[in-house]
Amino acid sequence: MSVGIVGPSGSGKSTLLMVLAGLERVDGGAVTVGGERLDRMGEDALARFRGRSVGIVFQSFHLMPTMTALENVAVPLELSGRRDAFERARIELEAVGLADRLGHHPAELSGGEQQRVAIARALAPEPSILIADEPTGNLDADTGREIIRLMFEARARRGATLVLVTHDRALADACDRRIVMRSGEIVEDVRAGGMS
Repeated sequence: MSVGIVGPSGSGKSTLLMVLAGLERVDGGAVTVGGERLDRMGEDALARFRGRSVGIVFQSFHLMPTMTALENVAVPLELSGRRDAFERARIELEAVGLADRLGHHPAELSGGEQQRVAIARALAPEPSILIADEPTGNLDADTGREIIRLMFEARARRGATLVLVTHDRALADACDRRIVMRSGEIVEDVRAGGMS
């Protein structure tokens, strides 16, 4: 399943993603993701939920500048206790076409390559939900299309749910479901064409 969320700036799209990821709390109501009530969880439980269920790709890549591509993907896995962290990171980086860039630092990578590292990092824990907040916002059109292709392929291959915020209505229409937001509210929720 892929879900595209569109709406004007300030409509609440990114906030909705952060709530779904357990990174922001709601003032009221219930938040159920994957059958789990996030609004009832404490911070430790939310961190465990994110660690096992959610991969996040941001518009700005959030890579550690002093770490190589391999380390940027492996270290979060290592910190979560994965013994195969570096092997898993290598596999994910190869899957996004960066087999020859493992030892490069972010400053030595193009914007598209940095976003590929960020995608590999998000996918490495094998999450059931991949959340992407304007993942092509800092990229040129061709590179952006390639990043979207990679994300849809990864979603389909793994059977994960992809939830992405975009300003590109055509991209949202290519998702299985399109949500339109305005002023913090969902004003439209339709099944769309889907490319996944």
